[in-house]
Amino acid sequence: MTRKGIWLGIGGLLLLGAWFSYQLIWRSGRSVEKLIPSDALLVLESAALQDTVPLRVLRTEMPLRQAPVFQEAVQRLEQFIYAAGDTAAVLKFLAGKPVYYSLHPVSLHTFEFIFYIPLRPLQDRTFLNDLKTPDPRSVRVLSHSYDQETITELRNLKNEVYGSYLLAGDYLIGSPSGILVENVIRQLHQPLALRRSLPFRLDTDHLASFSVRSEVLQTLVGSPETTGSLVRLFLPEVLNLQFRSSSSRTHLIGYATDKIGARQDVAGLFADQTPLRISSAGMIPQTTALLYHIGISDAARFGQQMATMLSSTSSPSLQERLDRIRQKAGDVYQHISRDVVLCRLESPAAENRQILLLKATDLKKLSDGFQRTAYMAGAGPPLTLKTFLGHRTLLLNVPELPASLFSSLFTGFGQSWVTQHNDYLVVANSEEAMQDYLQQLERGAVWSADRNKETLLNLTLRPANFTAFVLVNHAGSAALPAGWPAGWRNLLAHPESSLNNLENMVYQASYGNEQILSTLVLGRTTRRASDKVLNRLLLTKKFVLNMPLTASPMLVSNTADGQMTIWAQDQTNQLALLTTDGEKLEQGRTDGPVRSNMLPVDYLNNGRLQYLFMTDRTLYVADPGYQSITLRPIPLPAGLNPTFLTLPRGSRRRNLVALAAHQDGSIYAFDRQTSRFLRIFTPVRREPLLLPFQVISSPGGMEVLGLQASGLLNRWVEPGRQAPHFPARLDSGFVSPALEPGPASGIRLITEQGELLRLNDKGLIASRSQLYRPVRSGSFRLCPDGTQTGYILLRTSDTEVAVLDQQGQQRFEIRGLKPGLNPIHYHHLGAGVDLISVKSGRFTTLYTLDGDVVGDRAIPSDFPVALQFNAVTNQLYVVSGTDKTVQLFSIRMR
Repeated sequence: MTRKGIWLGIGGLLLLGAWFSYQLIWRSGRSVEKLIPSDALLVLESAALQDTVPLRVLRTEMPLRQAPVFQEAVQRLEQFIYAAGDTAAVLKFLAGKPVYYSLHPVSLHTFEFIFYIPLRPLQDRTFLNDLKTPDPRSVRVLSHSYDQETITELRNLKNEVYGSYLLAGDYLIGSPSGILVENVIRQLHQPLALRRSLPFRLDTDHLASFSVRSEVLQTLVGSPETTGSLVRLFLPEVLNLQFRSSSSRTHLIGYATDKIGARQDVAGLFADQTPLRISSAGMIPQTTALLYHIGISDAARFGQQMATMLSSTSSPSLQERLDRIRQKAGDVYQHISRDVVLCRLESPAAENRQILLLKATDLKKLSDGFQRTAYMAGAGPPLTLKTFLGHRTLLLNVPELPASLFSSLFTGFGQSWVTQHNDYLVVANSEEAMQDYLQQLERGAVWSADRNKETLLNLTLRPANFTAFVLVNHAGSAALPAGWPAGWRNLLAHPESSLNNLENMVYQASYGNEQILSTLVLGRTTRRASDKVLNRLLLTKKFVLNMPLTASPMLVSNTADGQMTIWAQDQTNQLALLTTDGEKLEQGRTDGPVRSNMLPVDYLNNGRLQYLFMTDRTLYVADPGYQSITLRPIPLPAGLNPTFLTLPRGSRRRNLVALAAHQDGSIYAFDRQTSRFLRIFTPVRREPLLLPFQVISSPGGMEVLGLQASGLLNRWVEPGRQAPHFPARLDSGFVSPALEPGPASGIRLITEQGELLRLNDKGLIASRSQLYRPVRSGSFRLCPDGTQTGYILLRTSDTEVAVLDQQGQQRFEIRGLKPGLNPIHYHHLGAGVDLISVKSGRFTTLYTLDGDVVGDRAIPSDFPVALQFNAVTNQLYVVSGTDKTVQLFSIRMR
């Protein structure tokens, strides 16, 4: 062969190699991995998401299109795709296609989706022609070029955008945001750009694939105090999930196997630890909103590894504490059996109420070791033991002791209240949290009493080293956690939010030397109601008394099995006990109508709750027994206001069980040891307080916030003095109390004329704004809920009520009320249910905070109604009284 031929051959080979290289780059440029911009927060793929779902399945199961993010993604696709064709053509076009979706930030506060639909050139030709030339009577088409590619935008005749799209090789790429489509083109024209690896498997039993970075997932399952530890320790760097339905079809389960990466610390922590199921269902309260569980099979080894891990990641100050407690901490670790459980309880405000459960092999040794560790960490001398519902509680006043033992995932314990129950050591971060928890244990309101929760724990969830459980509230956008980024809030904050369909979100992980086996569970444990019973007011029970009622019926207790006890009082002051079994038992008489609320307290120290209430002259201690009530009368001091009782939250005086206000503005406390009222706080000016006054639990003890109508704001602290800079003198008139919703949130007040004030901790005005007054005769007031941690604002006149949010913006307005007194109450019932009751004439109407009416008709009532929500059955119970009748109604909320 001549030299010329050789060179020609070499040239041909080079041309052939260049052609193959070009084809490789071109094909990789048109692959879906290459099309996805690098700033994607998550990527999902599914051929089943676009399928239609029957209404019965939407109510009884958890279909993929109802899951968070999945629902929002397919809504964006359908908004665009149905603008171009009819339903039959769209379903034919999407049938069986694995559509990809990616979520991207469009701005600082906005996220949006891009969808990638694979094309079949021959089968899809008709639909693509319809897409390029839609019906001009309903759709406008706008096109422009960007970097040699054509972007087409579809709008309706009102100039509202359906979406923009791009045809790139074998994919139809669309998005509600044209900016994101331009980002795809930029990514497409960068052949050497880094690609996001998507190891998705298209198995027939998988409904969808999902890829998300750990820092994105932690914003959904974590909390502001613990997200750093959650991400750094327990989540993989990238989570690639394959979703399928659970056996009960009430949950979707995503499985992932990811490399351990930089999570070597957690791999060492769980080395030789067998994954375990949660075995503490009988100790987990039903009001749990967030749960972390660590399963331990070898406690001694776990303690050694945890101490090593904490030492390697701690600051100098924390290292000093770890050195002090190292020896005693070993006594804690070696006596733990199986479960370390952190429960964060529901709270209507920013209050952080947590319970730590440590299952023990030897409870006495575990308790002694925990107390010795606290003293080594700097706890002061032990205070006097308190007793509540038969449990002896001890305060260990040392900050963040659980975090010093189990990582910063367990932060939030400014102090530790300790008690024992069965074979568990129980640690709470406040006395109120401990008492709330013990009350739930006493009435059996725990997960083991809920058959659906038991099924979830024992069948749906798998054994794991670590579990994070989030109970998602169901009040739409208002229930989104305050710590969520604005982008996620805006994505999910709409009336048809997918969070309304979700109850449980669970992340589980088991750790090996090289891989993390993860599970993400999404679903619900309660069945959705059909339209025939949803939001219908149904009469559950009716009781007829011998004489007309003289006060509101009182809903006293609700056990885990749904049994309720109602107390009613007739005009002869006869007290009757009514049960949902239909029993009506007449009890003792009082010396007058009941004027106050009913307050549950541990008065007799006999292992069960008693109830306090007041008539005009007497405080009664009611001790309910089996089908009987024992009444103990105690005379009231002259001038004591008989309309309001509250608990002495945070008080260091163990014998004080209730607080009440005097007509001169003083605060009296009821001492159970002497059975007398004691004056504990005295105002500067002798003038009644606006009720209810607020009791605040602080690190220094109990504080009481009380406002007088003339504008004098008192803030008392134990043992009996005003706080520094108080009382604060405000030159305005008030008709409603002051409230401090949470720590460091400021004191909120509103004058009768509508001036909204926020005061700082020195009693100085930090901000003020005048609200709109459309009616000259109207007045403004602040309306707190029963727990005095949340509130709404009201603008009222003789026949109208406007409900305002906490910034003074009107939520909704009620008109046409009967002139005269119209009692309005704000009810925080838990599980995301917040309602407002408005009584007008002889009927009461319930409203959500968005102004929607709850129930299909008004509730007959001569007195304000009592409400209770059962999160297990999604039932709202309403107790009302009319003439001689007490009625129990139920409303299915979801």
